[in-house]
Amino acid sequence: MNNDKLKFWLCLLFFSILAAVAFRCTWEQGYVFSASDLNIGRLAFIKRHLPESFIGYFTGNQLFGSTGAGFSLFNVLLAVQPLMFFANSFYGMVLVAGSLSMVWYLRMWNRSWLASVVGALIAFWVNSVMLPAAGHAYKMEVLALSVLALGLIEKAVRAESIRKSLGFAILAGLSVGIMMIEQQDVALLAGLFIGSYAVFRLVQVHGRAVLSWLTVLLPVGVVALLLSGSTIAKSYEHNISEATTTQDNGEEHWNFITQWSLVPAEWPDLVASGWAGWASNDPQGPYWGKLGQSAEWSKTGQGFQNFRIAGNYIGIIPFLLGGFGLMMAIRNRKNAEGKLHLFWSIAGLVGIGLAFGKYSILYKLFYHLPLVGNIRAPIKLLDNFQICLGIVSAYGLDRLLTDERKKRSTKIFWIAGSAIGGLMLLAGLKVLAFPDAWTTEFSRLGYEPFTETMLKNMSLAWIHGGLLALILAALVYLVWKGWRQTKWVAAIFSLVLAIDSLILTSHYFRASDISALDKGNVVVDYIRDNQGDERTYFIDTGGIYTQWLASDGPYRGLNLFNIWQMSRMPADYTEFLGTVERNQIRLWELASIKYVAAPASILQQLSQNPELGKRFEPVLNYQVPTAQGMRQDVLLEFNSAIPRFALFQGWKSVPLAEQCQTLASPSYNVHSTVLLDPAANLGHQSGATDFLFLKADVTKCSATVSVECDVQSIVRFSQYFQPEWTVYVDGEPAELLRVDYLCMGVSVPPGEHVVEFRCASGVRQAAFALGVFVVSAIAATLLLLRSVRKDAE
Repeated sequence: MNNDKLKFWLCLLFFSILAAVAFRCTWEQGYVFSASDLNIGRLAFIKRHLPESFIGYFTGNQLFGSTGAGFSLFNVLLAVQPLMFFANSFYGMVLVAGSLSMVWYLRMWNRSWLASVVGALIAFWVNSVMLPAAGHAYKMEVLALSVLALGLIEKAVRAESIRKSLGFAILAGLSVGIMMIEQQDVALLAGLFIGSYAVFRLVQVHGRAVLSWLTVLLPVGVVALLLSGSTIAKSYEHNISEATTTQDNGEEHWNFITQWSLVPAEWPDLVASGWAGWASNDPQGPYWGKLGQSAEWSKTGQGFQNFRIAGNYIGIIPFLLGGFGLMMAIRNRKNAEGKLHLFWSIAGLVGIGLAFGKYSILYKLFYHLPLVGNIRAPIKLLDNFQICLGIVSAYGLDRLLTDERKKRSTKIFWIAGSAIGGLMLLAGLKVLAFPDAWTTEFSRLGYEPFTETMLKNMSLAWIHGGLLALILAALVYLVWKGWRQTKWVAAIFSLVLAIDSLILTSHYFRASDISALDKGNVVVDYIRDNQGDERTYFIDTGGIYTQWLASDGPYRGLNLFNIWQMSRMPADYTEFLGTVERNQIRLWELASIKYVAAPASILQQLSQNPELGKRFEPVLNYQVPTAQGMRQDVLLEFNSAIPRFALFQGWKSVPLAEQCQTLASPSYNVHSTVLLDPAANLGHQSGATDFLFLKADVTKCSATVSVECDVQSIVRFSQYFQPEWTVYVDGEPAELLRVDYLCMGVSVPPGEHVVEFRCASGVRQAAFALGVFVVSAIAATLLLLRSVRKDAE
């Protein structure tokens, strides 16, 4: 084994150990990593629908249900691994993969091994390392793949032959294509950096050689588009063409898109870990800033005061090393390496400038570009800045340890580090010595009970950052004084950054005992055992109900109507809920709500109205913890709902624009008549009786019912209407009807029939994507192997 291979394996070992220690909360038997958006319940939900979800599946969960297909790297990995193992190891594996990709890329530019490790630590182990706590798994995949794509593009640009260049370009296209499949918005932002880099390097290396440009750019673009084209098209249709954010004008859309913008006044949080608190509502240090604040909060007090799950800490050492790298790039701007790092410095400055979002003039211009104006949360660009910073910092460290020793720039560097460290220490002491201004501010913001903790955290944050700056200054001073063991300086930098990352993650990484989920509880278990294909509605969505919505419900397979996450609600949902939800009982009838979980006081109110009260039957009494103590709640069985599958003899043709008002009207009888789109040309038919319940055979991708009727009737399926679905009557294709504005249905003639609804199939798209991947991988392998043989000859 040659020396470089050994060092690469040592890098793998180092980052693997770092990942294992970072996620040490999962070491205890029976504990699973706690990720907010993608918790164990959501993972169980996704895995439950595999492998069918590769080509198409549907669920009745969340409002009127959803349909999807997910042939993605994430789903493939989840399908082949045990649930608990995946939940506890996935994020660590992505961090290791991203780190090794960064080391590989930096080594191409002759960075030393230790400087490459430092660059990888800065690129992935601060700020972005907190993404697991938020459950942003897809974003992490994209960041790791983006660095891999950079390395492959660099290989393609440098290749001595067209054959080798094509091989690496095809692999880069696969990397970019997988990025686009995993998370389109983050991939698009990363693609701006990758594309700019590719153009920059082609200009730098090949000038106006058109063939060289085509050899690199064409395979990357074609392969990426072929692999992810259908996913991109669906994402565009769902998130942009058909979606509404409930904003009626440009200002409201701007507020929605820029809600999560890096706040300039909170810049200390970038270099002083915990300065502005750890997370919203964290008793050990509540975040008190404006990140995630709703636009209406300052005027009405409505919405979010702030919303932050994890911090934005990068650290003073990366910024100082990056600043030194920028200085070296400017000094060496006439050579290729200097130009490269000047490019990454400018790209990083643009990235962090855009991350300030609504506070940034630059972002206001960026916002008007096609597509990017619909990407929410400009703060995402901080992750791209971090990668740029890692590259420039590694360059700065290498220059420091080689040709800048004993030079004036090194002297300035250690003096500046000392001064900054001293100022940060003084800032920490000032918070403790003169706390009145901050005490008043925290009280004004409503955090008076936490003032002492917040002041302590703020002071320690400054002191922590100051000590790190002084460590850097001391190491740079040793270099300036001519210490020969410069490798130890780089090693100490690596160790300090790794320890800083572990300290950071200790505030955010948590694990929970899976036994509580496995054991369940009397309420969730009762719903699971009795709801069948129908849905359940929670009147209160706070406290323990939040956990049931986010974790227990998906884990146990409940059909819950309440929305837990839906950042971009389709326009038809917005119209329906905005109109029909004013008549809450009518909404429950139309949405097939079998159970309603409510405070006992709600039952008392219902009982005062005999006509209304007889629609509900208490089936379970229980207590839930609240801020005011234990509260008596009750699970009510609602006997007035239309089942998920029902047969109607009556219908009316009403324009879609009028259907919501008709459905919400108290005088309209939803039990005997359904509303159809006039485009179906079925006219009207009076229903002599109320609906008939239909027993269905439901699989992950289809639903089948047997029907017997004396007159022409409508089978109503309480599932969100999507025209890509197909329906069959006695095995023959039939017209899929839009029923009651949001639901699906089909017309059946008199007699006995078997009706089958099949969800939208992604078989062709999945097969095509798999084919593109396999053919591209084989082609790239053959091209590269042939190049290797030719080089050997």
